[in-house]
Amino acid sequence: MKSVSILLTLTVFLYTISWSANIISHGEKHFLHYKFTVLTKSDTFPEFSAVCVYDDRRIKHFSNEGGVWILTEEDWTNTGQMEDPADPIDWFLHQIKTLSNCTGSQCPELHTFQRIIGCELEKLPDGSVNLTVFDEYGFDGEDLISFHYDTMQWIDKSPKAKRTKVEWDRHTGRNQFIKDFLKNCTDWISTYNSRKKTPV
Repeated sequence: MKSVSILLTLTVFLYTISWSANIISHGEKHFLHYKFTVLTKSDTFPEFSAVCVYDDRRIKHFSNEGGVWILTEEDWTNTGQMEDPADPIDWFLHQIKTLSNCTGSQCPELHTFQRIIGCELEKLPDGSVNLTVFDEYGFDGEDLISFHYDTMQWIDKSPKAKRTKVEWDRHTGRNQFIKDFLKNCTDWISTYNSRKKTPV
């Protein structure tokens, strides 16, 4: 699985679905990832960045000034709309402040909080397709917590995430949104790849 950076290697939840053989070719892989990174620095706390990547193409980035997603590649407007994750910058800032125990506008140590959410598909030799969906987080280079698609519960991967899991499991509305987002991601990526293969 792709990682947000060298600081974060994530485990994915994998399941298999039936797929029409003409959508993707044997051995073909496609992915859509939203990647979020928050860094603490002693001079400016914190620094936030977010990008959307499709098959190694950086198709969107988040504008901190405007508070909106901006298309990086103009041809993307013809591919149909994929709804962006809804969590605002303030939510990410709150998480890193809580995890790092930093207060105020500065933090004496460098900390990182990262998220990757999206979907991947791969055509297997037997004709089936592996579809992977994930929403996973890391803190200071270690796995922190991940979303379980079927149960809509969070899996803590670090002692630091015990409290976070309990809190996030209670947010049923947000968890339902994440599940819907991941379902839409798989629908979008299959539709887009099918459309690419259809002659104009």
